[in-house]
Amino acid sequence: MHYKYEKNVLTVTNDQGEYVGELDYPAIPDYDNRYAIERVFVASTYRGTGVASDLVKTFVEHAKEEGWVLKLMCPYAVAQFKRHPEYQRVLLPEDRFPTTFTESTTTP
Repeated sequence: MHYKYEKNVLTVTNDQGEYVGELDYPAIPDYDNRYAIERVFVASTYRGTGVASDLVKTFVEHAKEEGWVLKLMCPYAVAQFKRHPEYQRVLLPEDRFPTTFTESTTTP
């Protein structure tokens, strides 16, 4: 799979260059380095193969590297963040879900 960041969209294609899915992340107006995960979409032929979870994971890693803060608007992203508490460090503290995190692991 190949990931490509374009303006507010992370797109994934297969080895033949065919569209597989995307994660949409519009900027939040009036805030620097804040983005919403608005939608995670995977083509029907790739659903159930782990592509959607890989999109979220790849995007979270990118957000950490860029120092971004994320807001979750997509139900699938919410579910992934609940399954992977380590992702929550890119959320504002008031947007995080109850976990066993310690303060040393919550800094973006």
